[in-house]
Amino acid sequence: MPKNDTHFCTKWYHKLDTTKKPCSRWLKQGKTPGTFFCAVCNEEKSCKNGGWSDVYKHSQRSKHLQRLKDVIESGQLIFTTSSCLQLDTNHERVLTLDEKVTRAEVYWAMATAKLGLSYNSSQYIQELFSQMFSDSTIAKDFSIKPRKLSYILSHGTGHYFNKMMLDDLMKAPAFTLIFDETITVGVRKQLDLHFRYWCERKQEIVVRYYKSIFLGHATAEIVFRHMIDTLRADGIDITKILMLSM
Repeated sequence: MPKNDTHFCTKWYHKLDTTKKPCSRWLKQGKTPGTFFCAVCNEEKSCKNGGWSDVYKHSQRSKHLQRLKDVIESGQLIFTTSSCLQLDTNHERVLTLDEKVTRAEVYWAMATAKLGLSYNSSQYIQELFSQMFSDSTIAKDFSIKPRKLSYILSHGTGHYFNKMMLDDLMKAPAFTLIFDETITVGVRKQLDLHFRYWCERKQEIVVRYYKSIFLGHATAEIVFRHMIDTLRADGIDITKILMLSM
């Protein structure tokens, strides 16, 4: 005779997990009778074979314990009318420790750019923060040297701000494409592109950096073709070009 699957039981809400607290803090019934849902891990797991044993084993996982700790520290566990603690779903998703560290590093990178600080000012910032905030796990894991800082600004946040600039550009009735050529150390031509346009948000004319294109042997035809192809790849209406400028 085939063994019947175990169904989710509401009595499990009152059982204690690994932390010796009621599972009602994070446990919910899944979409099917044989599954349960962990609100802090945002995962649906099967309990049809082991029943309560499957739920308890999940509560022992290091990933679950870390996320539960993050939820408690963020104040996203609230009291319900039944005097039980449950996850407050009105808040944003709970961040893991790694995500919090990454967020802190991005904040520092943005502050460096905003305040015009030298990249070398981050050379020993990890040691400084770990001493200043000795009780913070985020400060201990915080790591951002000048090279990493450069990558965060150019490759991490650069795409976001470039997209925001393009969205702004699309609203302008016309724009001027500014280009400049220079020879790099590797004897390669570097083509820098900027836009000058009327910014609807700021109600003024602005000049914004667009991107740099590295070329080999560059004739006028090659430079022209690269500029047009780049604009079209980003969905920019080239009929709005008012003039070219150097």
